[in-house]
Amino acid sequence: MAERLRVDGTELERFFKDLKKAKNSFVALQKVLHDSGVSGLGTDDLDKACDGFQKDWHYGAKEIAEQIEELTDITKKARNDFREVDIALEKALEKARRKGGEK
Repeated sequence: MAERLRVDGTELERFFKDLKKAKNSFVALQKVLHDSGVSGLGTDDLDKACDGFQKDWHYGAKEIAEQIEELTDITKKARNDFREVDIALEKALEKARRKGGEK
């Protein structure tokens, strides 16, 4: 039974790497949006629309990067908590097995 409850560490590590890449992409996007200019693209209305879009996406990219970091932290904590429970369960089952064999 305990074998069916195992956490696949390889998949979790791959997931954490993917999260890190996603966060880095959004951080890079923030920098590009911050460093790029939009003035002179066309009419004043177009420049204002592009500027608004750039600010919204800069904010959105920042928020997404922060949420990815939070998701990573939460997922790592869940993994660690599950490992602790798994170890405790394994010890309890072993103790019960040994006790049952003493009779």
